[in-house]
Formats: sequence, C-alpha cells, structure tokens
Amino acid sequence: MKLTRRRKALVALVAVSLLALAGCGSPSGSSAGNVVKWGQSGPPPGDWDPVVTGATGATINLTPIYEPLLTQDENGNPAPALAESWKYNADGTAVTFTLRPGLTFHDGSPVNADALKYYIDRAINQENSALIGSYRNIKDVVVDDDLNFTVNLKSVDYQIPYLFSIRAGLITSKAASEKDVEALNTRNPVGAGPFKVVELVPESHIILEKFQGYWDADNIKIDRMEIRFGNDPTSLVSSAQTGVYNFVTLDQNQVQRARDAGLNVVRDISKNWSVQFLSVNRNLEPFDDPRVVEAFRAAVNSQEFVDKVTVGEGQVAHQLLPKGHPLYAEELEGAFPYDPSKAKSLLAAAGYPDGLDITLDSAPFVPDSQLELIQSQFAAIGVRVSINKNPNWSKGYFAKSQAFSTYGYVGRNSQAQTLTEHYDVGGVLNLSSPYSPGAFQSALAALRATPIDAADYPDKARETSVAGFLEGSTIPLYAQAITWAASADLSSDFDNREGFLNWRGITVGANS
Repeated sequence: MKLTRRRKALVALVAVSLLALAGCGSPSGSSAGNVVKWGQSGPPPGDWDPVVTGATGATINLTPIYEPLLTQDENGNPAPALAESWKYNADGTAVTFTLRPGLTFHDGSPVNADALKYYIDRAINQENSALIGSYRNIKDVVVDDDLNFTVNLKSVDYQIPYLFSIRAGLITSKAASEKDVEALNTRNPVGAGPFKVVELVPESHIILEKFQGYWDADNIKIDRMEIRFGNDPTSLVSSAQTGVYNFVTLDQNQVQRARDAGLNVVRDISKNWSVQFLSVNRNLEPFDDPRVVEAFRAAVNSQEFVDKVTVGEGQVAHQLLPKGHPLYAEELEGAFPYDPSKAKSLLAAAGYPDGLDITLDSAPFVPDSQLELIQSQFAAIGVRVSINKNPNWSKGYFAKSQAFSTYGYVGRNSQAQTLTEHYDVGGVLNLSSPYSPGAFQSALAALRATPIDAADYPDKARETSVAGFLEGSTIPLYAQAITWAASADLSSDFDNREGFLNWRGITVGANS
C-alpha cells in the first residue's frame, strides 16, 4: 500500500511539473508576445559567477542577469549603469564612484558601497577568480558612505571606467555570495540586471523574468527570456522559421542559410567578434628563438582559413583585433605577410633546415577543418604538426606548460585589458608569461596614464597594440563576427559590445 501511495504522489508531482512547464511560456500578467526564446548550440556556461567566468563570450548569457557598475554608450565610451557618476582625484591614482540610490539585487539586498567593495575584494582575493590579473592595479577599496566608494590604485590608471564597464564589472549580490558562493556560480546566480533567474537546469536551460527593480526597467520591453542550450547547430535556422525559437546563435556555416530564410542577421565584427589564433611559448624550444616565431607567422595564409573554415563569412586577420576596432593598427597589416619561402629560410637559419616536429595542443572546441588546415599550411614549410585535442587542454594552457596551442579571443571592454590579457605578465592568454615585451610595458604605462578623453588617447592605444603584437606570442588565423539571427517578430537593433547584447528597447510582436 505504501508503494502505491508513493507512486500516486510521484504521478501527482510529475503532473504538477508538466503543468508548470506548460505555463512557462508566459509569466503571470504577460502575453506570449513578449517572450524571447533563444536557441544556442553550445553548452551552457560552466560558471554563472562573473568573478569565476574566464571567457568574455560566456558573458553573453550573464549580462541579462548581472548589471555592470558602468555600461558603454553607442560610441563605446563608459556610461552610467549601477553607478550614476565617477570622478578621479587630481593625480589619477583614485576614482570615486557614486551609486544610484534605492537599487536592490534580485534577492532584495541593497546595491550599496559595501556590496561593491565586497565584490571587488572577492574578485582580487578569491582563489578561482578570473579577474585577479585584470584588477592587479587596484590597491584597495574604501567605503565612503552608503552610495559612495573609492578605488585606490597602485599607479596612475585612467582605464578603470572601461574596466568596470560590462565584462569585468558585472556585480553580484553580496548576500548571495556570502551565503553560498558555490551556489551562486552553479545554480543560483543573483545580480541586479534586467532579468532575474526563475529556473536553471545546468545542462539544459535557464529561464529569466523581467526584474521590476531594475534601474532602467521602463526600457526593458521583454517579460521573459528562455535560453536553451545544446541544440544541433544545423537545426537552429529552421527552428527560428517554425517558431520554436525567435532568436538563435549561429555558427558561420549557417549565416547564409539564415539570410536565405529571411531572418534578421545580427552581427557587427567591430563590436562582437572572435579572432582564432595560435599561441607560442617563447620560454620553450623551439620558440625561444625569435626566428622560429617569425617563421611560424609567415607560414599562415589567413585568406585560406576565411575561405575554408568560415565559408567566406570571416575576415583576414594579421593582428589581434578586427578592422573597425579602436585598437586595430593599419601598420600591422604588412608586418608578417604570408611567405612560405621566407619561413623555410628562417627555420634553416635557426638550425632547422629539414623542418621540425611539434605537437599542437588544441582546445576541444576547435573545428577539425581548422586543425587540418593548420597541419597543411605548416607542412608546406617542413613543420610536421601532431594534434593533441585534449578535453583538459585548458589546464596546460593556463599553467603555461604548453609550447604550441590554439585559442580564440572575443576581446574585453577595457582596451588596456584587451591587450594585457595577451601580452602582459600574468595575462590569461599570454602563453609565454611571465615574458612580456619591454616595449609593450612602456606603452601600456603611457596608455594608462592618459585620460580616455584626451586627444592623443586613440594613438597611444594603437601604439600599445602594435608594441604588444610585434614581440608577443599570438599568431592570428582569422577573424569572424559573432552572429545571431532573429525572426521577424523580434526587433534586431541591438547595440552590442564585447560579451554583451543590449536588450534595452528590444521588442517582440506587433511593436517589433
């Protein structure tokens, strides 16, 4: 009899769950017309805590939940978000932020100076923080009063407003972090963004509803967002056509198909982009010889990657940034042209007249077509590449124990951080760390000491980009725009930035 009752209870529980799922298309008091149904082919983020999340690309799914201290305007300049204003001291070694009054996190706890200090301290001190390197010029944080706090710096640094805009400034609830920081990361993300989490199944989907306490709630026209992961990438265009989804993330092979289907393609390579590249470790043979590094750079035919890997949707890349980006430097375009004959001569001069054998440690997400083309292009200069596609690849990369590796990059919202990640001591993408070019260090110091509104700031930014790349560890393969497609009922005039889709003003239905 007990077993029967248990079965009845289980049946009832399943029925309730199914009813709940059947009603999940629309929150109470809203219509189905203001729901974003977003299909993605990739897995869900491994981490939902922005302190722990290392990849800017992953923050696309975090920015609806977490509001940054600052955002960026249509020109890419820092703009108010949780903070309504900021002010540097006279010598540029401290910046005081003033928060908007009356704000709360999704759990009802206050967005105040104490919560911001707690977040910044956690980003600096938490053992698994991905922001330690980005925050390394912060000396300490002082709470001035409930709405004001001051960030004291180790040296002059006018990049802090950029640093705290979006990716490295997504603020978490102090109360939720103190209660269970592991739960915040895996199953209970709590921020102050436009949407709050109502359901999270880590391997399947996340469901968000509009947060009425959001500081700019009047400009959020969407009531509900349902993000589902792990879709077959070849099915997403048809799923958008049939209404299963009204917003999908596309790989490059599906972009033209989306156009042909009449979907609105959302992409801007100057703002949301990815550069795929090879990393060399200048501390290990054979890359401790600069001639070998130069030979490897001369071996890459970027146009062939664009044609074969991105089916023509990508962009040739001779540097870390795509055309249109503020750090793009025209003078780098001819610095390392494709020249297999020169590559062979450089290898011979370095003591490898018969070429060499080397293992390429590959990230598991790199497509086989890209790896095969790498092998083919390097075989043309006598370099025999063996591929080690290891699911634990990242451990060796971040430990700087690999000699030759693949990776991809989608930028950072701070221009200095975009460069330090690749070229600085401790840079997460600098496979040669602690090596860092001396010319880069000098240029970086000058960049940080230049106010971001100074007339010569753009020139100093590009000079720093050039200094890092010329003697750095990165060999670009190709660039591509991160691309989405929207059905006709979803407006698609997003204002994007690295790792960010701006949902303000986006509508669904008759008003789109």
